[in-house]
Amino acid sequence: MEFEYNLDNLKKASEFILKNSKNNLLLFSGVIGAGKTTLIKQLCKDIGVLDVVNSPTYSIINVYKSKEKPVFHMDLFRVKKDEIDDLGLLEYLESGSKIIIEWPEIIIDELEEDYTHVRIYYNKNNMRKLKLINTI
Repeated sequence: MEFEYNLDNLKKASEFILKNSKNNLLLFSGVIGAGKTTLIKQLCKDIGVLDVVNSPTYSIINVYKSKEKPVFHMDLFRVKKDEIDDLGLLEYLESGSKIIIEWPEIIIDELEEDYTHVRIYYNKNNMRKLKLINTI
């Protein structure tokens, strides 16, 4: 499934993801500057996150309060493969909460859980295209 958007219709892109994702694990891929975190901020707003959403580039994991369960937002860009176990990723996956991971390439081949992979591509005229792939 594909959807084309820009900053003016970011909410529609977020709604497309929420409508078409089949599980709580959302993986976001795209080159630096593609707009992963910007889209995730809108997505978190749409799922009821009550906190300010920031990039977890340095903290690696941000936990946000929401109307229901906490939302976990991770950025694995700076994480090395041998550090994955130290993050306690399995515990997060078993929480039943929404988990959003930027730069998931380091773990994607090892995931046994179903997930939705959102790939963001630059398009012409400041547009972005997202491809959504469900493993379910």
